[in-house]
Amino acid sequence: MIFDDIPQPKSSGDPPRKRVRRRRRSSESLQKSSSTSRREGSFERASRLQQTVHYAEDRSPVVWLSVLGFLILVTVGFAFYLHNDRSSPRQLPGEAPTARLVPFVDPILAPLQTGGAGYDTETLESVAKQFRKERENAGKDDAEIYSAAATIADFLGEALADRERHLQRLEALNAPGSEPNPTQLKHLELAVDMSWRRNSTTHRDSIEQIWNRLQRLEQGRFRVGPPSTDNTGLR
Repeated sequence: MIFDDIPQPKSSGDPPRKRVRRRRRSSESLQKSSSTSRREGSFERASRLQQTVHYAEDRSPVVWLSVLGFLILVTVGFAFYLHNDRSSPRQLPGEAPTARLVPFVDPILAPLQTGGAGYDTETLESVAKQFRKERENAGKDDAEIYSAAATIADFLGEALADRERHLQRLEALNAPGSEPNPTQLKHLELAVDMSWRRNSTTHRDSIEQIWNRLQRLEQGRFRVGPPSTDNTGLR
């Protein structure tokens, strides 16, 4: 028929398959772009987090050093305050206890050949009693001075009693009626002398320990101090 040869109008658009392919490619491009954006965002967040951690780690020693420096400053300031706030020690009346005790030391602890010490135990007891009385009347900061002095007086009294016992033993060896032969007498006298030397060394060491502490406590507290013989006055 005549109408069979009429040409069909061409479609102005692309075939359906091509449009589908284009839509797929566009969708894939969007997915790749979104995935890339997500990866970049995650990397940036991880980088910022890592930088924050490094910054915190780098700053941690500085913070600790700052705190430590602050504590040191507070401690030094407090110590300086206490040092300035503390009142200077007051001068105590009379002689220093070591000045009153030193005359007893050498005569009591001397070798037996020097004879009697020139003191009796009642004298040392009286001295110790006087120091304890002064301790009761002293302030809190001064009580230790007189307490140490009373202890030394007690030790000197014990040493004096020990010395008197050794002198009595020597007198007994030469008493009438004992009549040991000269060799035996010499041997016994030497034994008594050696016994006293050992004991006097023990007495001196005990006294010296307290004596050194007492001198430190007395420093600058008394107008009249002990004789300047040596560091302790005992040797």
